[in-house]
Amino acid sequence: MLPKNVFEDRNYSSQATTSIITVNYIVFAIAVQICVSCEHINLSFWVILAGLAWYNYYSIRRNSEEFADRKIQIIYGISVAGLGIIYYLLAVVAQHCNV
Repeated sequence: MLPKNVFEDRNYSSQATTSIITVNYIVFAIAVQICVSCEHINLSFWVILAGLAWYNYYSIRRNSEEFADRKIQIIYGISVAGLGIIYYLLAVVAQHCNV
C-alpha cells in the first residue's frame, strides 16, 4: 500500500494557483490592449477588472485550504503586483505614450 502523500504536489504549483494566475495575466493583458489608450481608460476595462476580481474571490474561497499556505499567498501577491508591470508595459511603453 502506498502512503497517502506520494502524489501530492510539493513545488507550490498546484492546479488552482496556476490557473488563477494564468487567467489573471491573460484576461488583464487582453483588457489592457482592447480598452486602454493614451488619452483615456474605457469603462469596459473597469467592468472586466471587476469580473476578474470576482473570479479571484470565488476561486480563493472555493480553494481556501490551498490558499491558506503562506508561500502560496506570497506567490499570489507577487503575481498581482506583476499586473502593474504588465499594465505599464502594454499601456504606456507599447503605445508610446508621453508620461
